[in-house]
Amino acid sequence: MMKMMIMSIMSIILMKSLPMIMMTMFIMMMMMMFYMCNYSNINIINNMMLMDMISMIMLLLTIITMMLIMISSSKFKSITLTIMPMFLMLMSMFLMKNVMNFYILFELILIPILILITMQGMQSERLQASIYLMIYTITASLPLLVSIILMKINLSFTILNILMFKFNLIIFFLLAFLIKSPMYLFHLWLPKAHVEAPLEGSMVLAAILLKMGGYGLIRFMPICIKSMNKMNYWIISISLIGATATSMSCIRQQDMKALIAYSSVAHMGFVLMGIFSMNYNGLMGAIIMMIAHGLSSSALFFLVNDVYFKYHTRNLMLFKGLLIIFPNMVFWWSMFMAINISAPPTINTFSEILLMSSMLMWSNYTILLMFIMSLATASFSLSLFVNINHNNNSFMKYSYFNSNQKMYLSLFMHMIPLIIMITKLDLLMF
Repeated sequence: MMKMMIMSIMSIILMKSLPMIMMTMFIMMMMMMFYMCNYSNINIINNMMLMDMISMIMLLLTIITMMLIMISSSKFKSITLTIMPMFLMLMSMFLMKNVMNFYILFELILIPILILITMQGMQSERLQASIYLMIYTITASLPLLVSIILMKINLSFTILNILMFKFNLIIFFLLAFLIKSPMYLFHLWLPKAHVEAPLEGSMVLAAILLKMGGYGLIRFMPICIKSMNKMNYWIISISLIGATATSMSCIRQQDMKALIAYSSVAHMGFVLMGIFSMNYNGLMGAIIMMIAHGLSSSALFFLVNDVYFKYHTRNLMLFKGLLIIFPNMVFWWSMFMAINISAPPTINTFSEILLMSSMLMWSNYTILLMFIMSLATASFSLSLFVNINHNNNSFMKYSYFNSNQKMYLSLFMHMIPLIIMITKLDLLMF
Protein backbone atom coordinates (compact mmCIF):
# COMPACT_ATOMS: atom_id res chain seq x y z
CA MET A 1 0.00 0.00 0.00
CA MET A 2 2.80 2.43 0.93
CA LYS A 3 4.67 1.65 -2.30
CA MET A 4 1.56 2.43 -4.34
CA MET A 5 1.09 5.70 -2.46
CA ILE A 6 4.72 6.73 -3.07
CA MET A 7 4.41 5.91 -6.78
CA SER A 8 1.22 7.94 -7.00
CA ILE A 9 2.87 10.95 -5.30
CA MET A 10 5.84 10.73 -7.70
CA SER A 11 3.47 10.59 -10.68
CA ILE A 12 1.70 13.74 -9.43
CA ILE A 13 5.03 15.56 -9.18
CA LEU A 14 5.98 14.59 -12.75
CA MET A 15 2.59 15.45 -14.27
CA LYS A 16 1.89 18.83 -15.83
CA SER A 17 -1.75 18.32 -16.81
CA LEU A 18 -4.30 19.43 -14.19
CA PRO A 19 -6.93 16.80 -15.20
CA MET A 20 -4.40 13.98 -14.87
CA ILE A 21 -3.23 15.32 -11.50
CA MET A 22 -6.81 15.42 -10.25
CA MET A 23 -7.46 11.91 -11.58
CA THR A 24 -4.39 10.55 -9.77
CA MET A 25 -5.36 12.29 -6.53
CA PHE A 26 -8.85 10.83 -6.86
CA ILE A 27 -7.45 7.30 -7.23
CA MET A 28 -5.17 7.87 -4.23
CA MET A 29 -8.09 8.97 -2.11
CA MET A 30 -10.15 5.91 -3.07
CA MET A 31 -7.20 3.66 -2.21
CA MET A 32 -6.82 5.35 1.18
CA MET A 33 -10.52 4.93 1.88
CA PHE A 34 -10.49 1.18 1.20
CA TYR A 35 -7.24 0.74 3.14
CA MET A 36 -8.56 2.60 6.19
CA CYS A 37 -11.84 0.74 6.19
CA ASN A 38 -10.29 -2.70 5.74
CA TYR A 39 -7.23 -2.53 7.97
CA SER A 40 -8.03 -0.09 10.73
CA ASN A 41 -10.65 0.33 13.41
CA ILE A 42 -11.94 3.82 12.72
CA ASN A 43 -13.06 5.24 16.04
CA ILE A 44 -10.81 8.21 16.76
CA ILE A 45 -12.03 10.11 19.82
CA ASN A 46 -10.30 12.96 21.62
CA ASN A 47 -11.28 16.14 23.38
CA MET A 48 -12.03 18.13 20.22
CA MET A 49 -13.02 15.73 17.47
CA LEU A 50 -14.99 12.55 16.97
CA MET A 51 -14.44 10.39 13.90
CA ASP A 52 -16.43 7.26 13.26
CA MET A 53 -17.72 5.65 10.07
CA ILE A 54 -20.50 8.22 9.56
CA SER A 55 -18.05 11.12 9.95
CA MET A 56 -15.56 9.47 7.62
CA ILE A 57 -18.18 8.87 4.92
CA MET A 58 -19.33 12.49 5.02
CA LEU A 59 -15.72 13.70 5.09
CA LEU A 60 -14.82 11.66 2.01
CA LEU A 61 -17.95 12.92 0.22
CA THR A 62 -16.85 16.49 0.99
CA ILE A 63 -13.33 15.88 -0.36
CA ILE A 64 -14.65 14.19 -3.52
CA THR A 65 -17.04 17.10 -4.11
CA MET A 66 -14.22 19.61 -3.69
CA MET A 67 -12.12 17.82 -6.29
CA LEU A 68 -15.03 17.56 -8.70
CA ILE A 69 -15.73 21.29 -8.38
CA MET A 70 -12.07 22.06 -9.08
CA ILE A 71 -12.28 20.02 -12.28
CA SER A 72 -15.75 21.13 -13.39
CA SER A 73 -15.59 24.85 -12.70
CA SER A 74 -14.50 27.27 -15.39
CA LYS A 75 -14.09 30.11 -12.88
CA PHE A 76 -12.75 28.31 -9.81
CA LYS A 77 -10.02 30.90 -9.25
CA SER A 78 -12.55 33.72 -8.94
CA ILE A 79 -14.63 31.92 -6.28
CA THR A 80 -11.81 30.29 -4.31
CA LEU A 81 -12.26 32.75 -1.43
CA THR A 82 -15.86 31.55 -1.09
CA ILE A 83 -15.49 27.82 -1.79
CA MET A 84 -12.39 27.06 0.29
CA PRO A 85 -13.68 28.45 3.64
CA MET A 86 -16.96 26.61 3.05
CA PHE A 87 -15.20 23.28 2.65
CA LEU A 88 -12.97 23.88 5.67
CA MET A 89 -16.07 24.60 7.77
CA LEU A 90 -17.84 21.52 6.37
CA MET A 91 -14.93 19.22 7.17
CA SER A 92 -14.63 20.68 10.67
CA MET A 93 -18.37 20.33 11.27
CA PHE A 94 -18.39 16.62 10.38
CA LEU A 95 -15.56 16.05 12.88
CA MET A 96 -16.91 18.14 15.77
CA LYS A 97 -17.52 16.38 19.07
CA ASN A 98 -18.93 19.32 21.02
CA VAL A 99 -22.58 20.05 20.27
CA MET A 100 -22.25 23.84 20.52
CA ASN A 101 -19.25 23.87 18.14
CA PHE A 102 -21.24 21.66 15.78
CA TYR A 103 -24.15 24.13 15.88
CA ILE A 104 -21.89 27.15 15.24
CA LEU A 105 -20.31 25.54 12.16
CA PHE A 106 -23.69 24.20 11.04
CA GLU A 107 -25.01 27.76 10.85
CA LEU A 108 -21.79 29.48 9.77
CA ILE A 109 -21.83 27.60 6.45
CA LEU A 110 -24.87 29.70 5.53
CA ILE A 111 -22.66 32.78 4.99
CA PRO A 112 -20.45 31.43 2.11
CA ILE A 113 -23.43 29.94 0.27
CA LEU A 114 -25.30 33.26 0.57
CA ILE A 115 -22.27 35.11 -0.82
CA LEU A 116 -21.95 32.55 -3.63
CA ILE A 117 -25.61 32.89 -4.68
CA THR A 118 -25.75 36.68 -4.29
CA MET A 119 -22.45 37.61 -5.96
CA GLN A 120 -22.06 34.83 -8.54
CA GLY A 121 -25.70 34.36 -9.53
CA MET A 122 -26.64 35.70 -12.94
CA GLN A 123 -30.30 36.70 -12.47
CA SER A 124 -32.07 39.37 -10.45
CA GLU A 125 -34.07 36.73 -8.51
CA ARG A 126 -30.89 35.68 -6.71
CA LEU A 127 -31.63 38.20 -3.93
CA GLN A 128 -35.05 36.64 -3.35
CA ALA A 129 -33.48 33.16 -3.27
CA SER A 130 -30.90 34.33 -0.69
CA ILE A 131 -33.63 35.84 1.50
CA TYR A 132 -35.66 32.62 1.32
CA LEU A 133 -32.62 30.57 2.34
CA MET A 134 -31.72 32.92 5.19
CA ILE A 135 -35.24 33.19 6.65
CA TYR A 136 -35.91 29.44 6.54
CA THR A 137 -32.55 28.53 8.07
CA ILE A 138 -32.36 31.16 10.82
CA THR A 139 -35.99 30.76 11.90
CA ALA A 140 -35.60 27.00 12.30
CA SER A 141 -32.21 27.21 14.01
CA LEU A 142 -33.22 29.38 16.97
CA PRO A 143 -35.20 26.59 18.75
CA LEU A 144 -32.23 24.26 18.26
CA LEU A 145 -29.90 26.84 19.85
CA VAL A 146 -32.22 27.24 22.85
CA SER A 147 -32.42 23.46 23.25
CA ILE A 148 -28.63 23.06 23.15
CA ILE A 149 -28.21 25.79 25.78
CA LEU A 150 -30.74 24.06 28.01
CA MET A 151 -28.87 20.78 27.63
CA LYS A 152 -25.57 22.45 28.76
CA ILE A 153 -23.02 23.81 26.36
CA ASN A 154 -20.28 21.23 26.96
CA LEU A 155 -22.45 18.27 26.02
CA SER A 156 -20.73 15.97 23.51
CA PHE A 157 -21.99 13.38 21.08
CA THR A 158 -20.41 10.57 23.08
CA ILE A 159 -22.56 11.53 26.08
CA LEU A 160 -25.63 11.72 23.84
CA ASN A 161 -25.36 8.01 23.16
CA ILE A 162 -26.20 7.20 26.79
CA LEU A 163 -28.53 10.14 27.51
CA MET A 164 -32.27 10.20 26.85
CA PHE A 165 -33.29 13.84 26.77
CA LYS A 166 -37.00 14.24 27.45
CA PHE A 167 -38.12 17.12 25.26
CA ASN A 168 -41.85 17.55 24.67
CA LEU A 169 -41.66 19.88 21.66
CA ILE A 170 -39.17 17.70 19.82
CA ILE A 171 -40.34 18.94 16.40
CA PHE A 172 -38.81 22.37 17.15
CA PHE A 173 -35.61 20.70 18.27
CA LEU A 174 -35.31 18.85 14.94
CA LEU A 175 -36.73 21.60 12.71
CA ALA A 176 -33.29 22.95 11.73
CA PHE A 177 -32.28 19.53 10.37
CA LEU A 178 -35.63 18.91 8.67
CA ILE A 179 -35.38 22.21 6.79
CA LYS A 180 -31.77 21.61 5.75
CA SER A 181 -32.68 18.14 4.44
CA PRO A 182 -35.19 19.55 3.14
CA MET A 183 -38.45 18.02 4.30
CA TYR A 184 -41.56 18.54 2.19
CA LEU A 185 -43.51 21.66 3.26
CA PHE A 186 -40.18 23.29 4.23
CA HIS A 187 -38.51 22.83 0.86
CA LEU A 188 -39.40 26.03 -1.02
CA TRP A 189 -35.97 27.57 -0.50
CA LEU A 190 -34.19 24.74 -2.32
CA PRO A 191 -35.50 25.14 -5.92
CA LYS A 192 -34.97 28.90 -5.72
CA ALA A 193 -31.43 28.52 -4.39
CA HIS A 194 -30.54 25.87 -7.00
CA VAL A 195 -31.93 27.85 -9.93
CA GLU A 196 -30.16 31.08 -8.98
CA ALA A 197 -26.85 29.57 -7.80
CA PRO A 198 -23.88 29.14 -10.17
CA LEU A 199 -22.61 25.68 -11.04
CA GLU A 200 -20.31 25.53 -8.00
CA GLY A 201 -23.15 26.54 -5.67
CA SER A 202 -25.51 23.94 -7.12
CA MET A 203 -22.90 21.20 -6.79
CA VAL A 204 -22.18 22.11 -3.15
CA LEU A 205 -25.88 22.35 -2.31
CA ALA A 206 -26.71 19.00 -3.91
CA ALA A 207 -23.67 17.04 -2.75
CA ILE A 208 -23.02 18.34 0.79
CA LEU A 209 -25.41 20.92 2.22
CA LEU A 210 -28.52 18.77 1.80
CA LYS A 211 -26.72 15.96 3.65
CA MET A 212 -26.07 18.14 6.71
CA GLY A 213 -29.71 17.73 7.77
CA GLY A 214 -29.56 13.94 7.58
CA TYR A 215 -26.19 13.88 9.39
CA GLY A 216 -27.60 16.07 12.18
CA LEU A 217 -30.66 13.85 12.57
CA ILE A 218 -28.47 10.74 12.86
CA ARG A 219 -26.22 12.44 15.44
CA PHE A 220 -29.05 13.82 17.57
CA MET A 221 -31.25 10.73 17.30
CA PRO A 222 -30.09 9.09 20.58
CA ILE A 223 -31.23 12.01 22.74
CA CYS A 224 -34.77 12.10 21.39
CA ILE A 225 -35.49 8.57 20.24
CA LYS A 226 -38.51 8.18 22.54
CA SER A 227 -40.09 11.38 21.28
CA MET A 228 -39.20 10.51 17.67
CA ASN A 229 -41.08 7.23 18.05
CA LYS A 230 -44.21 9.27 18.81
CA MET A 231 -43.84 11.63 15.84
CA ASN A 232 -42.32 9.37 13.20
CA TYR A 233 -45.80 8.59 11.81
CA TRP A 234 -46.22 12.27 10.93
CA ILE A 235 -42.72 12.73 9.51
CA ILE A 236 -42.81 9.56 7.42
CA SER A 237 -46.32 10.27 6.12
CA ILE A 238 -45.46 13.84 5.11
CA SER A 239 -42.16 12.75 3.53
CA LEU A 240 -43.81 9.91 1.61
CA ILE A 241 -46.64 12.08 0.28
CA GLY A 242 -44.19 14.92 -0.44
CA ALA A 243 -41.74 12.68 -2.30
CA THR A 244 -44.61 11.37 -4.44
CA ALA A 245 -45.98 14.87 -5.08
CA THR A 246 -42.61 16.38 -6.03
CA SER A 247 -41.81 13.42 -8.32
CA MET A 248 -45.11 13.96 -10.11
CA SER A 249 -44.58 17.73 -10.29
CA CYS A 250 -41.22 17.13 -12.02
CA ILE A 251 -43.12 15.79 -15.04
CA ARG A 252 -44.52 19.27 -15.79
CA GLN A 253 -41.35 21.28 -15.06
CA GLN A 254 -39.86 23.16 -18.00
CA ASP A 255 -36.69 24.49 -16.36
CA MET A 256 -34.16 21.63 -16.28
CA LYS A 257 -32.42 23.00 -13.18
CA ALA A 258 -35.70 23.33 -11.26
CA LEU A 259 -36.61 19.78 -12.33
CA ILE A 260 -33.42 18.34 -10.83
CA ALA A 261 -33.90 20.45 -7.68
CA TYR A 262 -37.41 19.06 -7.15
CA SER A 263 -36.13 15.54 -7.76
CA SER A 264 -33.58 16.20 -4.97
CA VAL A 265 -36.49 16.99 -2.64
CA ALA A 266 -38.03 13.61 -3.52
CA HIS A 267 -34.78 11.73 -2.91
CA MET A 268 -34.12 13.47 0.41
CA GLY A 269 -37.70 12.69 1.44
CA PHE A 270 -36.75 9.05 0.95
CA VAL A 271 -33.71 9.62 3.22
CA LEU A 272 -35.93 11.11 5.96
CA MET A 273 -38.25 8.11 5.72
CA GLY A 274 -35.31 5.77 6.24
CA ILE A 275 -33.98 7.68 9.26
CA PHE A 276 -37.37 7.92 10.98
CA SER A 277 -38.28 4.29 10.28
CA MET A 278 -36.02 3.42 13.25
CA ASN A 279 -34.54 0.21 11.85
CA TYR A 280 -31.17 -0.89 10.54
CA ASN A 281 -32.20 -1.15 6.88
CA GLY A 282 -33.63 2.35 6.91
CA LEU A 283 -30.55 3.94 8.51
CA MET A 284 -28.06 2.20 6.21
CA GLY A 285 -30.24 2.90 3.17
CA ALA A 286 -30.42 6.60 4.13
CA ILE A 287 -26.62 6.88 4.45
CA ILE A 288 -26.01 5.12 1.12
CA MET A 289 -28.71 7.23 -0.55
CA MET A 290 -27.01 10.42 0.68
CA ILE A 291 -23.76 9.33 -0.98
CA ALA A 292 -25.47 8.23 -4.18
CA HIS A 293 -27.64 11.33 -4.48
CA GLY A 294 -24.69 13.63 -3.73
CA LEU A 295 -22.70 12.35 -6.71
CA SER A 296 -25.52 11.76 -9.22
CA SER A 297 -27.34 15.05 -8.58
CA SER A 298 -24.06 16.98 -8.79
CA ALA A 299 -23.38 15.39 -12.19
CA LEU A 300 -26.87 16.27 -13.46
CA PHE A 301 -26.39 19.92 -12.47
CA PHE A 302 -23.07 19.87 -14.32
CA LEU A 303 -24.76 18.48 -17.45
CA VAL A 304 -27.51 21.12 -17.29
CA ASN A 305 -24.91 23.86 -16.83
CA ASP A 306 -23.02 22.56 -19.86
CA VAL A 307 -26.21 22.79 -21.96
CA TYR A 308 -26.94 26.29 -20.64
CA PHE A 309 -23.37 27.46 -21.29
CA LYS A 310 -23.51 26.33 -24.92
CA TYR A 311 -27.09 27.28 -25.86
CA HIS A 312 -28.10 29.84 -23.19
CA THR A 313 -31.38 28.13 -22.36
CA ARG A 314 -32.62 25.60 -19.82
CA ASN A 315 -36.15 25.41 -21.20
CA LEU A 316 -37.14 21.90 -22.28
CA MET A 317 -39.52 23.29 -24.88
CA LEU A 318 -36.74 25.21 -26.63
CA PHE A 319 -33.85 22.76 -26.39
CA LYS A 320 -33.96 19.58 -28.49
CA GLY A 321 -31.80 17.46 -30.75
CA LEU A 322 -28.62 16.96 -28.69
CA LEU A 323 -28.12 13.63 -30.46
CA ILE A 324 -27.52 15.49 -33.73
CA ILE A 325 -25.42 18.41 -32.54
CA PHE A 326 -23.42 16.90 -29.67
CA PRO A 327 -23.68 13.08 -29.78
CA ASN A 328 -20.84 12.45 -27.29
CA MET A 329 -22.88 13.94 -24.45
CA VAL A 330 -25.86 11.67 -25.12
CA PHE A 331 -23.98 8.77 -23.52
CA TRP A 332 -23.47 10.72 -20.29
CA TRP A 333 -27.07 11.92 -20.24
CA SER A 334 -28.25 8.32 -20.65
CA MET A 335 -25.95 7.06 -17.89
CA PHE A 336 -26.95 9.65 -15.32
CA MET A 337 -30.64 9.44 -16.18
CA ALA A 338 -30.36 5.68 -15.55
CA ILE A 339 -28.55 6.38 -12.27
CA ASN A 340 -31.27 8.88 -11.31
CA ILE A 341 -33.93 6.19 -11.61
CA SER A 342 -31.70 3.81 -9.59
CA ALA A 343 -30.83 1.40 -12.34
CA PRO A 344 -28.20 -1.26 -11.54
CA PRO A 345 -25.27 -1.66 -11.12
CA THR A 346 -25.04 1.42 -8.88
CA ILE A 347 -25.37 2.00 -5.15
CA ASN A 348 -28.57 3.95 -5.89
CA THR A 349 -30.26 0.61 -6.58
CA PHE A 350 -29.13 -0.93 -3.31
CA SER A 351 -30.09 2.15 -1.28
CA GLU A 352 -33.62 2.15 -2.69
CA ILE A 353 -33.96 -1.58 -1.99
CA LEU A 354 -32.97 -1.00 1.63
CA LEU A 355 -35.26 2.01 2.01
CA MET A 356 -38.24 0.25 0.43
CA SER A 357 -37.71 -2.81 2.63
CA SER A 358 -37.55 -0.59 5.72
CA MET A 359 -40.80 1.11 4.69
CA LEU A 360 -42.50 -2.24 4.19
CA MET A 361 -41.27 -3.34 7.61
CA TRP A 362 -42.75 -0.14 9.04
CA SER A 363 -46.11 -0.44 7.22
CA ASN A 364 -47.39 -2.42 4.26
CA TYR A 365 -49.65 0.46 3.25
CA THR A 366 -46.68 2.50 2.00
CA ILE A 367 -46.21 0.25 -1.04
CA LEU A 368 -48.79 2.11 -3.16
CA LEU A 369 -47.19 5.55 -2.76
CA MET A 370 -43.71 4.10 -3.26
CA PHE A 371 -44.88 2.51 -6.51
CA ILE A 372 -46.33 5.83 -7.72
CA MET A 373 -43.15 7.67 -6.71
CA SER A 374 -40.91 5.21 -8.58
CA LEU A 375 -43.15 5.40 -11.64
CA ALA A 376 -43.13 9.22 -11.60
CA THR A 377 -39.33 9.30 -11.18
CA ALA A 378 -38.86 7.02 -14.18
CA SER A 379 -41.39 9.07 -16.17
CA PHE A 380 -39.76 12.47 -15.71
CA SER A 381 -36.24 11.05 -16.17
CA LEU A 382 -37.17 9.40 -19.47
CA SER A 383 -39.13 12.47 -20.56
CA LEU A 384 -36.14 14.72 -19.84
CA PHE A 385 -33.79 12.43 -21.74
CA VAL A 386 -36.07 12.12 -24.78
CA ASN A 387 -36.84 15.84 -24.96
CA ILE A 388 -33.19 16.85 -24.76
CA ASN A 389 -31.63 14.28 -27.07
CA HIS A 390 -34.24 13.55 -29.72
CA ASN A 391 -36.35 15.57 -32.17
CA ASN A 392 -35.06 18.29 -34.48
CA ASN A 393 -34.47 21.94 -33.73
CA SER A 394 -33.82 24.16 -36.73
CA PHE A 395 -32.38 26.90 -34.51
CA MET A 396 -29.62 24.64 -33.19
CA LYS A 397 -29.23 22.26 -36.12
CA TYR A 398 -26.00 23.71 -37.51
CA SER A 399 -24.20 24.36 -34.24
CA TYR A 400 -21.49 21.99 -33.10
CA PHE A 401 -19.09 22.04 -30.16
CA ASN A 402 -15.84 20.22 -29.67
CA SER A 403 -15.43 17.86 -26.74
CA ASN A 404 -13.72 19.05 -23.57
CA GLN A 405 -11.26 16.86 -21.71
CA LYS A 406 -12.10 18.34 -18.30
CA MET A 407 -15.81 17.86 -18.88
CA TYR A 408 -15.48 14.15 -19.65
CA LEU A 409 -13.08 13.65 -16.74
CA SER A 410 -15.53 15.28 -14.33
CA LEU A 411 -18.43 13.13 -15.51
CA PHE A 412 -16.28 9.99 -15.35
CA MET A 413 -15.24 10.78 -11.78
CA HIS A 414 -18.87 11.35 -10.82
CA MET A 415 -19.90 7.98 -12.20
CA ILE A 416 -17.06 5.64 -11.19
CA PRO A 417 -17.60 5.75 -7.38
CA LEU A 418 -21.30 4.99 -7.83
CA ILE A 419 -20.42 1.78 -9.68
CA ILE A 420 -17.27 0.74 -7.77
CA MET A 421 -18.89 1.02 -4.33
CA ILE A 422 -21.44 -1.68 -5.20
CA THR A 423 -18.56 -4.20 -5.08
CA LYS A 424 -17.67 -3.28 -1.47
CA LEU A 425 -21.00 -2.59 0.22
CA ASP A 426 -19.74 -4.18 3.43
CA LEU A 427 -17.78 -0.96 4.00
CA LEU A 428 -21.01 1.03 4.06
CA MET A 429 -23.12 -1.53 5.96
CA PHE A 430 -21.41 -0.87 9.31
